[in-house]
Amino acid sequence: MATSSHFGSLLKLLDDENEQVQQGIQAALMDYQGDASDDLAALGISLPAGQTQLLSDSLHPGRQKALREQWSIPSNRLRYPDSDHDFLESLLRLLSDFLHDGVTLRPSLSDQLDLLSQEAQTQVHTPLELAKWLFLSGRFRGNKKHPFDPRNSDLAWCLQEEQSNPIGLSLIYLLIAQRLELEVYGVNYPGHFLCLIDSAEGPTLIDSFHVDRPLLVRQLLSDHPELSQEARRAVQQPCSLAAILLRVLANINLAFTKTHRDADADLIQELMKTLRP
Repeated sequence: MATSSHFGSLLKLLDDENEQVQQGIQAALMDYQGDASDDLAALGISLPAGQTQLLSDSLHPGRQKALREQWSIPSNRLRYPDSDHDFLESLLRLLSDFLHDGVTLRPSLSDQLDLLSQEAQTQVHTPLELAKWLFLSGRFRGNKKHPFDPRNSDLAWCLQEEQSNPIGLSLIYLLIAQRLELEVYGVNYPGHFLCLIDSAEGPTLIDSFHVDRPLLVRQLLSDHPELSQEARRAVQQPCSLAAILLRVLANINLAFTKTHRDADADLIQELMKTLRP
C-alpha cells in the first residue's frame, strides 16, 4: 500500500490529460484494491463531487480485481439452509466492498451488523419479535423507488440507509437473527423473496419488503389454490444459502445489464457459475 503522502500526489494528477500519466496513476491505484477511503480520511481531504466520482471510477478496476481474486466457494459450505452463515457473510462483504464507491469512509458490513444486533438483543427474544422490531416498526423499509439499484445488494449501504430490495432486507433479518441465535430461513419464492420462521401457530412467512402481517404457510396454501407448484414448494421448505447468494448475484447482474455496465455484468456472471452444479 502506498503512503498517504504518495496518495496525495496521485490525487493532484488524477485529471491530467497525458495518457502516460493516466496509465501510471491507474497502475498505482491498483495497490489500493479499489478502496482509498482510509487514506482520504487520514489526509483530511474532502473532494468536490466531480473529483470524487473520478477517483471512484479510477479505483473501480481495483475493486473488480479484488472481488475476482478473493471470491471462493468451497463445496458444501452453502449447500443447506443452515450451512455456514459466517462464510455467506464473508462473501456478501466482498460484494458490499465491490459495490461501494471506494471513497466514502464507512463501517464494515460485519461491524454494522454487530452494532444492530447489540441494540436488538435486549429488546427481542423470538424471530417474530425481531421481524416486528426491524420491519413493522418502520425502521427498515423497501426501496420501492429504485428496486433495481445495485446498491440494494450492498448490505453495508442498506444498513446505513435502512432500505433495500426484498432479498437485501431478508438478509439483514437473517444475519441479525444468526447473531441472536434465532432461527430464520430464506424462502426463494418466484418473483419475490421471503423469510420463514416457526411461531406458536406453525411455520410462518415474513415479508420484509411489503411489511405485510406475518402469514401462516398453511393459511397461504389454503387461501390461494391457484399458487404454482414452484411457489408451493418454496414456502414449505427453506432454500439453501447458495440459492440465496445466487439470487443476490442475479439481482446485481440485472442492475448492471440495465445500465450497460458490461464488464461488471460479465464479472458477476463468472461468480454465478461458481454456485451452479
